[in-house]
Amino acid sequence: MPDPFGLSEGAKTLSGSLDASREASKGLSKSIEGIQQDGLDVAQKKAHERRRALREAEHKKETALIKALEDWKQKKQISEKEANLKIDFVKKYGAKEWEAVLKIKLDIENMERKNNEEFQHDLKEVRKVQFYCFAVAALIAWYLTWGYKI
Repeated sequence: MPDPFGLSEGAKTLSGSLDASREASKGLSKSIEGIQQDGLDVAQKKAHERRRALREAEHKKETALIKALEDWKQKKQISEKEANLKIDFVKKYGAKEWEAVLKIKLDIENMERKNNEEFQHDLKEVRKVQFYCFAVAALIAWYLTWGYKI
């Protein structure tokens, strides 16, 4: 018997639409699960990085203490050597000559400090020139990209 109102055809269309929407919802569910898994992976990666950073920080603390002890030992040895050198030098040449040695030491330290200050000044100037070059390059790039269109 023919369907004069098209109910069977409407039912078939509805059934097809429901099947298509069910497939779409499955795909959407898979996408959501994939996004959730990506979020979980990112969270696990960050947690792993935090644990690694904590281990590295602990290692740095331990090595910092060891380095501090080594530096202290080295400074102590140097100060003991300086004291022994002073005693031997004063016995051999006198206190007046020791003062001359200290003056030479002070002159060397001042010269090193001055050289370091000049180096820092030169470095500052070089960085300033680099900044100007980058700024001009950025301006040229902007002009070539958008400037002539205005």
